[in-house]
Amino acid sequence: MISKPIVSVAGKNGPFLNVIEALSQLDLSSLKDKRILIKPNVGRIAPPESGYNTHPEAVAAIIETLNKLGVETIAIGESPIVGVDVFKAFKRAGFTEMAARYDIELIDFNSKPPIVKNIPHPRIITETKICQQVYDYDVLISVPVTKTHMHTGVTLGIKNFKGCLYRHEKVRYHQLEYHKKVYPEKTLDSAISDLASVLMPHMTVVDGYIGMEGLGPSGGEPVKSDFAVASFDAMGADVLTCKLMGLNAEEVPHLKIISERKKMSIKVEDYNVVTNSYEKYIYQYKKPPTKISVQFPGIEVQDIDSCSSCQSSLMLFLKRFGEDMSQYALCDGKFHIAIGKGIEKAMDGTVFVGNCTRHMKEKGIHIKGCPPVATRIYEAIVHREPDKNEDPI
Repeated sequence: MISKPIVSVAGKNGPFLNVIEALSQLDLSSLKDKRILIKPNVGRIAPPESGYNTHPEAVAAIIETLNKLGVETIAIGESPIVGVDVFKAFKRAGFTEMAARYDIELIDFNSKPPIVKNIPHPRIITETKICQQVYDYDVLISVPVTKTHMHTGVTLGIKNFKGCLYRHEKVRYHQLEYHKKVYPEKTLDSAISDLASVLMPHMTVVDGYIGMEGLGPSGGEPVKSDFAVASFDAMGADVLTCKLMGLNAEEVPHLKIISERKKMSIKVEDYNVVTNSYEKYIYQYKKPPTKISVQFPGIEVQDIDSCSSCQSSLMLFLKRFGEDMSQYALCDGKFHIAIGKGIEKAMDGTVFVGNCTRHMKEKGIHIKGCPPVATRIYEAIVHREPDKNEDPI
């Protein structure tokens, strides 16, 4: 009889103790004497407990556990979204202080040339650029924060490895030509499955202390769900985390595709969940809405073939400055803003965000960037000089 992959769940004790307990229920002896790279989600400049990034104390718990095992080397690495300085992100997120406490190296994945990996039996991409430091270690641990995602449903342990892609390679995944005639899923979901065919976590530790619901990965609301999940099975960790978020992994396209390609189960019952009744930790996350403009009365959003980076910047802009935009309403009484390479028609005076809309610049205000940050969008509209003290999220 084949044994089920083990997934450990713990909760209700904060980011540090949740992870300590989840790891204590696994056999970690295989990690001894290994070189270990921890890949959290620190893609944006935001403070701890904002729901944007992995909590530093969740990673601290992993480090303390590994130190007790006697691992050879531990490092933390990240390649954030384009335009974000990784060390500024680490500092704002609390990782700089935490890493110094344990004498752990923080690595900018983009500091060295990438390694190009060929994709076997590709769906959408034949090769991809992966940050070379990833291959300097024996064990890769993905430590995502629980978030819903406007494009992919959720962003958890497997998708977190998209942060191992080199610089603009992450953006390229969002700009691939749609392939509906070949596959029904979005190109991004297929691209993530292609990446997973050559790069998967050896271990996943999910920080579900404070996540983000609704318009994630950066436009949603923080939510305290207060749990942790740990497993050596990447699919199992994501499947159980979906369950704890009140979601169904079988409805998450990239997980479904990966489960089929790699012959990994996407059903909760096919995993050995180590905890006393994991159902008590379930917290229902709100799903992303289908239309951004519904959230902001008086604002008309055109979004055709945009990437999640532009959507995230737009959401942050609307959340922070949307109420100020009524004075820039057009003749129909609404403020018009557009993103995406598919925009072909728009009302004169529309604000066009991102490099993909440059072809429409004669119709209104064009704000270049891939993507421009929220404050840059605001400054371009109101003709204000940039405030260098503001976080560029």
